[in-house]
Amino acid sequence: MPHEQFLAKQEDRRSGLRALRAALLKVHKEVIALNRVEYERLHGPIPAGLFVQVVTEETYFRWLDPLSRLIIEIDEELDAPEHHDETCKAVATATEKLFGPDSDPAFRDRYQQALQDESGVIVAHGQLMKVVAQLRQLV
Repeated sequence: MPHEQFLAKQEDRRSGLRALRAALLKVHKEVIALNRVEYERLHGPIPAGLFVQVVTEETYFRWLDPLSRLIIEIDEELDAPEHHDETCKAVATATEKLFGPDSDPAFRDRYQQALQDESGVIVAHGQLMKVVAQLRQLV
């Protein structure tokens, strides 16, 4: 493969991974916002400065760990000097699995509830699935 084609392919993969990361972050943000409302209904208001600590330490939010780990994996891939088809496929597959019917029941059940309860989650999920499909076309 000529060097120019290689560079173009690398940029396409990098753009696809960035788009996937952004879509996952949007889903994460929407789900956390919904869960914050529910959590505060049970435990009272949380000052903005303490909310990140609550999200990272409270068991109420542990179900989001698989989503957070997937975002971290993409961050690590984006830090790599080169991006390979296999890695892009693996990330797309991991995303499909996480949001599919065979995902961890703790995640799947809470996520399905969020999809039913919040239109912002539905929109973010739809955008995420489009990005996954686009990433699959790159490889």
